[in-house]
Amino acid sequence: MKLNSIYVVLIFIIYPFHFLSAQQTSTINKSGFIPADKIFELLYVPFEVPEGTTEIVVTEEYDRMSDNVLNLGIYDPRGHKDGNVTGFRGWSGGAKKKFFISEAAASTGYLPGRIHSGTWNILVYPSKISAEGLNWKLTIVLSTGTHKKEFVLREGKQVINHVPNWYRGDLHMHTLHSDGKRNTDELVAEAKEKKLDFIVSTEHNTNSANLSWGKYDTKKLLIINGEEVTTTRDGHWNAIGLAAATLVDWRYQPKDSLIKGQIEKVHIDNGLAIINHPFYDKGTRTFNFDEKEFDGIEIWNGYWNALNEKALNWWDDLLKKGIFKIAIGASDTHQTSGSNNNLGRPQTVVYAKGLSRQEVINGIRSGRVYLAATDSVKLTFLISSGRNNAGIGELLSQENTDPVTVHLKLEGCKNTTLKLIGSTGTIDTRKVNEDNVVLDFTIKRGDNSYLRAELRKANGDMTAMTNPVWLKPFKK
Repeated sequence: MKLNSIYVVLIFIIYPFHFLSAQQTSTINKSGFIPADKIFELLYVPFEVPEGTTEIVVTEEYDRMSDNVLNLGIYDPRGHKDGNVTGFRGWSGGAKKKFFISEAAASTGYLPGRIHSGTWNILVYPSKISAEGLNWKLTIVLSTGTHKKEFVLREGKQVINHVPNWYRGDLHMHTLHSDGKRNTDELVAEAKEKKLDFIVSTEHNTNSANLSWGKYDTKKLLIINGEEVTTTRDGHWNAIGLAAATLVDWRYQPKDSLIKGQIEKVHIDNGLAIINHPFYDKGTRTFNFDEKEFDGIEIWNGYWNALNEKALNWWDDLLKKGIFKIAIGASDTHQTSGSNNNLGRPQTVVYAKGLSRQEVINGIRSGRVYLAATDSVKLTFLISSGRNNAGIGELLSQENTDPVTVHLKLEGCKNTTLKLIGSTGTIDTRKVNEDNVVLDFTIKRGDNSYLRAELRKANGDMTAMTNPVWLKPFKK
């Protein structure tokens, strides 16, 4: 039998109901085989859920787990085909081999709530297959019993204050709701300890964490909803600033021409679509969608390395072509401190009219952003001409064409080299030998359409960098 282009054999067995405490349970077994040439193809495995079911438990097994990866998700009868995510009830990718969904609770990555009767579909998605292919088996246990009070969404606070300021945050992170190694309690505690002003929740292909941020006392920490839209074959991107109930679909390829509609969904929530680690673990670009559809690029992921350098060069080439994509940095943290991706390293520092979801998103969208390796790094970057001045993300008035005065105030940048960069290339360099430095110098405007700053250590590692100050209007 052929199902969704993957050849499988399905075995359907229902064991008679039996009493377990106050519950009755039934078991369904399904299994099949996926050959190596069917990698990255979606396989939906249907099963029937009778009226009165209060819990579903799914266990996945497959052979040669060191050589194969079979991702896991589930949809209820409300819909799953052709980009329909109405019936979405969870996704754990390759991070879990077992999950449960009940009316009151669910495994991390999955959505609790009413168990609708009808045809459910488990999505298995092979992202790594050995030459021998893989045999798989799903064990589905359905329980009926006393109905419990259904889960209630507790959305996080959207406004902390209305004070204009530069706010520091991390835009990319994971917990047990996807492939992270810490729970949300630990993430929030670490964010507070590191005195971050905001964090963005970005679990792979699920909004499950976003449903409960309201349970935390966040008088000083803003938690913004997001999702890392993860298409293993064609790259990852972050949807940030989402409503708690919004889910962005990932089940498409560039040739399907569906990416624009998913980004429109993000923009309806007044959020942003950011390309993540576009070079990932290869020397060539691993992000295959059209970058023109996106708002920004994560050019700094974790500790500075050669892949970040490639992302920076790509972003800079776009700038030189007159195409502005916001540059952001983020940790992509998966565990507590001790890896190359520690929470808050690097930080995206945003000028916002207040510490609120909407004002932080507005500040990022406007490009009023610089990136810093740690919280000790602070900078002010202004340029002026005549009576006019402009800061990061702003446009300098065109009244005067030449020269411009550059003003930089730096903290925490000792033993670095400042590079002032324009659309024509590097314009000036200065040594920074102290922790607190003010630099003022005058340059010719020339043919440059923007100016931006980088501060690097002697080994080339980035300490801080800015988005552009504009000398001419930019294209989006």
